[in-house]
Amino acid sequence: MCGLLGRFSWRGPVDADDILPRLLDHLAHRGPDEGAYWSDDAFFLGHRRLSIIDLTHGGQPMASPDGALVVAFNGEIYNYVELRDELARRGYTFRTTSDTEVLLHGYREWGRELPERLTGMFAFAIADRRKRELYLARDRFGEKPLLYVEAASAVTFASELRPLAALPELARRLNEHALASYLCLNYVPGDETLLVGVRRLPPGSWRQYSARGVTAGEYWSPRCVRVVSPAPSAADAQRRLRALLDRSVRMALRSDVPVGIFLSGGMDSSLVAESAVRQGGLSRAYSLDFDEATYSEHENAKFVASRLGLPITRVVLTAKALEDFVSIVEHADDPLADSSSLAVWTLARAAARTNKVVLGGDGGDELFAGYLTYKATLLYQATLARLPMRLRIFARGLATALRTNEGKVSFSYKLMRFLRAVTLPPAEAHFTWNGVWLPSEAAGLLRHPDAREAAHDALRSLAERHGLGDVPDVRDLQRADVRDYLPNDILAKVDRMSMAHGLEVRAPFLEAELAEFALGLPASLKGSALGRPKRILRALAAEVYGPAFARARKQGFSIPVHRWLRGPARALVYDLLSPEAIAAVDALEPTAVARTVEEHMTGRRSHGWELWGLMVLTAWHRARIQNPPRPRAGTGMVERRFPLAAA
Repeated sequence: MCGLLGRFSWRGPVDADDILPRLLDHLAHRGPDEGAYWSDDAFFLGHRRLSIIDLTHGGQPMASPDGALVVAFNGEIYNYVELRDELARRGYTFRTTSDTEVLLHGYREWGRELPERLTGMFAFAIADRRKRELYLARDRFGEKPLLYVEAASAVTFASELRPLAALPELARRLNEHALASYLCLNYVPGDETLLVGVRRLPPGSWRQYSARGVTAGEYWSPRCVRVVSPAPSAADAQRRLRALLDRSVRMALRSDVPVGIFLSGGMDSSLVAESAVRQGGLSRAYSLDFDEATYSEHENAKFVASRLGLPITRVVLTAKALEDFVSIVEHADDPLADSSSLAVWTLARAAARTNKVVLGGDGGDELFAGYLTYKATLLYQATLARLPMRLRIFARGLATALRTNEGKVSFSYKLMRFLRAVTLPPAEAHFTWNGVWLPSEAAGLLRHPDAREAAHDALRSLAERHGLGDVPDVRDLQRADVRDYLPNDILAKVDRMSMAHGLEVRAPFLEAELAEFALGLPASLKGSALGRPKRILRALAAEVYGPAFARARKQGFSIPVHRWLRGPARALVYDLLSPEAIAAVDALEPTAVARTVEEHMTGRRSHGWELWGLMVLTAWHRARIQNPPRPRAGTGMVERRFPLAAA
């Protein structure tokens, strides 16, 4: 797990001002063990390393024996052992035991088809010096980030926005079109970022550059997964699931350092933990806890750890963690207003004291339809969506008047969120269940007409982009979430918060065959509008831990955001959402923001998550636009040299 920064210049020197090694220092937190770079007239590849596999010989950038191919790589290739054996049979000689070298020989053998053969999480760049081409690729689900800036004669890319924001030539303007979507969702969807000119390489895709132009392709998408036919019985599906999970966990345990686990007490991480312990591969579990009993899941996690004989570390999250708010926004990079980032940050910091690698249960909810959002959409389609619009408008009015309990995802809060979206088509309403502002509300927060229009259109555009019809089924909704919510919120949060502390988090559920099996299951094995979600996972959890455990209610990493913003974070709210702070962003309507702050602080309304998103935005704006990153000293960097053999 590492960070990379690079550039390919097909016209002119690649780094005339010698600035790129100093920008690489902005990724030191992602790779605290080593910093190195390589460059020639057309290419620059820089790398910060967190040593996990082949600790001695796996340094990067790494070149092929003839120096013709050079790679910089962030992530882990879990099936590198199998690929290395296959390539060795084809005549390739290996000088290391690292997964990085597999990429070099694999690219020479399979070219642009290489990512299809990889199991793992990755973002990598390969420079072909003889052909003067650059190849970029990203894993299927977007576990590892890769962002880029294209200019007339060069492309610059990095694992995070921060070093790109430090490029002297970047205009550093706020992308108001993306801002409109951010306000609705608390993350930026698709391949845009909030900086004009900076884009993300989408999950499951590659991009190739040469002097002739750019070629791009997609090698995997959830759209390609078909329903399993004929449908397996529940017993057969459960046996298949367990076998696939065991295989995925076994590969995810490959490491030259001890592997721990984030154990929430929920089904997903608990099933991963059982498989990993049974296969002899876990050192310790880490469980988040709260002083507030209603937010705690530690007892469930402690039960699982005790059942497995696994040492467990209890990590308590208190309001004191809010002192790290600005640092969390800084590491979240492109604005990410998921308030559970605070929880992951706290857990990762504790785990990084004793581990470099942990497993997690991420992806289980998207793959097995575990979110309440799926039940909400199905229920909405079957009930309120069928009512005349005048009655739906009346129901929306009830949501405005409803007083909500500010406990952990209370029934009154869920009811309010359900009713407020009843005038939207079901596909658009689906995105609001996990979202924040409704499109009309987001438009009211924006000053400029084009941005307001983008806000009104944000959810409709998102539904159309994912091909969601008037009555989407569960698999349609899953595909949309796997393509957007998972990479741009859930996985981005885990990657940024863990890598801030030099910790790698692996998600066994996101192995390709396991994920495709889950996505291809019929709805009857996932859930229904009135039944319990994740039916097949629940059955497996009942087999492993007992029926009572499998019936436990899902909680998640929610924090007491409403109360904390009125109390311990009050000064922070008034700093980040002051009239001066809002005026500096320019895109926001100060009066609308001030009204929202006043309603929440006086207790008339509960706007905790909405204010959190606005606070993240203004803190990010200060760090990326008003006071952008600057080149650093670049000390301690190793320059690698790779002679190019004659063709």
